[in-house]
Amino acid sequence: MTRVTEWVFGIVGGIAVFLGLFIMFGGEGQSLGLGGDLTWEVGEISSAWGYGLLAGGVVLLLITLALVVRDMRNPQVRQPQSEFAGLMWHVGIFIVVNAFLWTLDIVAGGGLEYAYWATIPWGAGLIVHVLTYAFAGRRVDEAAAEKIVKEKESRELQHH
Repeated sequence: MTRVTEWVFGIVGGIAVFLGLFIMFGGEGQSLGLGGDLTWEVGEISSAWGYGLLAGGVVLLLITLALVVRDMRNPQVRQPQSEFAGLMWHVGIFIVVNAFLWTLDIVAGGGLEYAYWATIPWGAGLIVHVLTYAFAGRRVDEAAAEKIVKEKESRELQHH
């Protein structure tokens, strides 16, 4: 649960800091939003939003930093993650983020314009991750089989 909290606080805090800085220092003609009716010009947004987002984002990032430092000092808090769990996290995040990007790209109007530019390289990376997992699993199986054979030979020598 702690890892999820760290990730969520870190991501939301980073986005809030970015948006706050963009509102505070962006040009009057700059736009901010998701496209269509969900877009605002920076000049139309109150500077209080910029300060609020910046302050809230900094607080979340400081909380994230405190959680990470606490976990680093107490290694018992973190359990090692299996290779399969890491792969499943990668697949799950890939699906959620790309579904969001494709939906946003299509709904924002103009059809499919940019989502595939994130999906193609990330998909290639995911394929490499899957192949690495598959072949690493084979090496572990071979090493385990070799260890079992050596233990068997050792037992046979001890009995003679």
